[in-house]
Amino acid sequence: MMLFSYCGAVNMPSSTASSFCVASVPLVSCRSEAAHNVARVADWLALAASQNIDLVVFPEACISGYASMAKLGRAELNALAQTLDGPSMRAVADAVERTGVGAGVGFVERATDGQFFNSYVVCLPGGVLHCHRKLHAIEHPRIVSGDRFTVFDASADVRIGILIGADNYVVENVRMTALMGATLLLAPHRSYGFGDERSKYAHPVSRQPALARESGAKAAQRAERENSDEWLRRWLPARAVDNGMFVVFSDGAEIARENRPAGTAMIVDPFGRILASSPEGEAPGALVHAGLDATLVRVSPGREWLAARRPDLYKALSRIGSNHVEFDARAVSAKGAVALSFAQVRRNGVTG
Repeated sequence: MMLFSYCGAVNMPSSTASSFCVASVPLVSCRSEAAHNVARVADWLALAASQNIDLVVFPEACISGYASMAKLGRAELNALAQTLDGPSMRAVADAVERTGVGAGVGFVERATDGQFFNSYVVCLPGGVLHCHRKLHAIEHPRIVSGDRFTVFDASADVRIGILIGADNYVVENVRMTALMGATLLLAPHRSYGFGDERSKYAHPVSRQPALARESGAKAAQRAERENSDEWLRRWLPARAVDNGMFVVFSDGAEIARENRPAGTAMIVDPFGRILASSPEGEAPGALVHAGLDATLVRVSPGREWLAARRPDLYKALSRIGSNHVEFDARAVSAKGAVALSFAQVRRNGVTG
């Protein structure tokens, strides 16, 4: 029997913190070939089992395929989507049980009420599944944004948070997962596979002023198309340091029609050090993996500064818009004011 959870805690016996090993695989995926994509996931899990890996992180939407969904009709989107208890998730869960290796996979979810979500599921041995629905869904007008964070226990000392793609662009999202106790952030991502167009944006950070003038959804969609895996490789280590957590990044790209490999894998520790990564723009020939030592979380500067936060100063963060403090002269009182006197000085005298 499979158990589904959007958030919560499940204490898994097995690995201790020092032996908990994670891997990242930028899976080569094809649109509308879910069965083939799942078979590739199963192959990687079998390899991971031979290397004593506990969890393999695959990219966002790796089961459904990475190509743009923006122009899909409702019937096409419905055909691409699957339910949480559909054939793909069952097949992934079966592979997890056979190998004893957990797996994180992304797909387009069709909920029981007919809504569509960009979802990411972590399947753990024992039939437990945790599903995160993307908080900043921008792929298709009918794909709805999720409304909650997903954080859960994977072992006695490893607590996992999930943020998909653009979820990681907003610093508050990462901070919230840390405040909920996450010590390991899974950051699956996908590139759109635009081929040569990707090379136009070698320095996408320089375009941020232009992005700031656009609406949030439009800017996020443009950002995801502008070779965002390059700047996430720079930003995610900063997120790791700020919040005292490990980060696993897995980026995939639709490359069925291209003659070159693509995708990026990266594992970062709570000090921002890259523990393992694949060469940029190349699919790994072996698992990119690393063991996680939970003592690094406890001694990281990020955890020290999390404890030193002053939430009373951050009320403006919950406001919509630019969050600037508006001045209202009518609200000013005389309490604490300093009396002043003024004089006009003329050539022949003084008037008060």
